[in-house]
Amino acid sequence: MKIKIGIVDTMFSRVNMGEIAIDEINNFCKNKNYPKIQIIRTTVPGIKDLAPECKKLLDSGCDICMALGMVGGAPIDMRCAHEASLGIMQAKLITNKHIIEVFVHENEAWNENNFYSICENRIQKHARNVVLLVIKPDELIKNAGKGIRQGKEDEGTIEPNKEKQITLGFAVAEFNKKFVDEMTNYAINETKLQNAIVHSIIRVPGTFEIPLAVKKLFCEKKIDAIVTLGYVKKGETKHDKIISENAALEIMELSLENRKPVSLGIITIANEKQAEERKEDYARRAVQSAIKFAKELKK
Repeated sequence: MKIKIGIVDTMFSRVNMGEIAIDEINNFCKNKNYPKIQIIRTTVPGIKDLAPECKKLLDSGCDICMALGMVGGAPIDMRCAHEASLGIMQAKLITNKHIIEVFVHENEAWNENNFYSICENRIQKHARNVVLLVIKPDELIKNAGKGIRQGKEDEGTIEPNKEKQITLGFAVAEFNKKFVDEMTNYAINETKLQNAIVHSIIRVPGTFEIPLAVKKLFCEKKIDAIVTLGYVKKGETKHDKIISENAALEIMELSLENRKPVSLGIITIANEKQAEERKEDYARRAVQSAIKFAKELKK
């Protein structure tokens, strides 16, 4: 008897998720010489319509379903996605069949190209999972404990007691660019001396923008700690104080939220002579403190 897979996607999605899933299922089966699969595709208006449509397909003879949806970034979208997930779970329990939920959230990505890449990767990986679940479920056992992710790079297996190099992210404010570039070079050199790795550097216009760069860097799980670098020049008003104090507060909040160190290599409210005297020391100590604390937290 031919295996039937149900594919349900939505009109709300800005990516043709159903088409990607169908192409991947067909290509995967062809490459593996698996039996030809019958695919039944339907499309519903929105994410909360996925559960009843999947149940209909399962009741009509499908062996498994994929529920494909895009979740917007607003609070109401997140709530709808949660309710949709509850509905999908209920449909699975009632029918005693798998529904593979493939949701992609807008706030997972920072631009449309990145979002499309996450979407495509997640759909393709789950499409292969769907085929294996109904044809060769034992194949999935081979991947147990390997930290495989859908949508992004695999996490990999945890190796207890194996010491790894500390990986840093840099958030650098380019205001007074020549000066901060020198700080960045000192910081990179110190990273090498400490036998650590610089994963990525995000450059922003000024210190006020650093917290958002820190938030983006924390999306990379490989990063163990973040070094912030910048220079807030002393002015004649309170503007410099407002910038430095608020940036430091936001940076601290992000460190607590993500449970990873963020060191403050930002020279604040200093004149040019003071800043020149401090730039190398601030840059190197920011790296040293980030690495030291990251190692301590890993114990």
